[in-house]
Amino acid sequence: MNIKPQKGMQEYLPEAAALRDRLTQTILETYTGCGFTRIYTPAVESAENLDKSDGGDNLNLIFKILKRGEKLAEALGRSPADEKELCDLGLRYDLTLPLSRYYANNRNSLPNPFKCIQIDKVYRAERPQRGRLREFVQCDIDILGSDSICCEIELISVTAKALSRLGIGKFFVRVNDRRILRSSLMTMGFPEDALDTVSVTFDKLDKIGADGVAAELREKRMPEGAVEALRELLGKDGITLDDMAAYCKDEAALTSLRTIIGTADKLSPDYSVIYDPSLVRGQGYYTGTVFEVASEKFGGTIAGGGRYDGLIGRFTGENIPAVGFSIGFERIFSIVSENNVSLGGRRSRTAILYKEEDILEAISKSAELEAGSDVTLVLVPNPKKCDKIYSRTKNQGFDEIIKLNM
Repeated sequence: MNIKPQKGMQEYLPEAAALRDRLTQTILETYTGCGFTRIYTPAVESAENLDKSDGGDNLNLIFKILKRGEKLAEALGRSPADEKELCDLGLRYDLTLPLSRYYANNRNSLPNPFKCIQIDKVYRAERPQRGRLREFVQCDIDILGSDSICCEIELISVTAKALSRLGIGKFFVRVNDRRILRSSLMTMGFPEDALDTVSVTFDKLDKIGADGVAAELREKRMPEGAVEALRELLGKDGITLDDMAAYCKDEAALTSLRTIIGTADKLSPDYSVIYDPSLVRGQGYYTGTVFEVASEKFGGTIAGGGRYDGLIGRFTGENIPAVGFSIGFERIFSIVSENNVSLGGRRSRTAILYKEEDILEAISKSAELEAGSDVTLVLVPNPKKCDKIYSRTKNQGFDEIIKLNM
């Protein structure tokens, strides 16, 4: 039998597992300290819910689960067998769709607005490579039931507070509003039914540049006048909200985004909040504000989210506003572990070396020390090997080693 984990899925030695626990605990304590409460949702969701969630490219990465027993036999007996008939469940690809279903199912028992935490595993059938796993952890906070821009400002502040406690240095928050982008693209002449595909291309601006965006839009047979108008805008040295205001007809979206950026940027000198017109994010369920966090020192996106006012309504039939922010836990773990980032607040570790006949005394001693230290009992079967066991234990990074009656 194969002893290796499946491709794209990791297992962690005790030291790495302890680091992941400390990161999780730091994030969780920050979130709960800011008034958010933790919930749990199942890893398995209805295949129908997942397929209709408008999750962008993630819909192509769902791990689907075959029907069981007689239902599977019946589906296999049909010719040709249809995938939708074979599979009725799937593993969640993010935590937002399960949260929306959860809220729809339990909202009569929940406060309004509802501020919640989810720290849990999600699954995507990615092609395994560095930075892309098939099983990974997401750390989400969401505010459901309020359309106030105070929710965006609060989420930026709380997420930034958690990131600041993880020792990754300075970072900046990039913010946009999909309503502004969509209104501007329509003014330029892009057809309304093509806005999603145009936005996907626009999102690549930092990777392929203005010329690359224009070329890809021409490949998609977009109107030449619209492509030229967008190319002219992208040629500016730093696109501002005032530049977008020349095209955007949605004054409410412009006003709210200016307020979000202006207010959130004043909350702390440790990070900056900036407007990024190319920020779109891939999930189709985002309806308004979107944001990402990038590390100044280590680069890359370390958190992201946005407003998804229409998703819960797919379950309830009524519009329920919602917005969330997710920390990229695996990215944070990689930064901290690969760069030996020191996390404050670690409890000391103590090992007690004892002989079998001293187990009662060893456990009693452990109870005395537990208030100020994490205590590990180490059995020494042969006292003659105590020095060797002491040396091995010391190499495991304990702050103090106690030899009991030896």
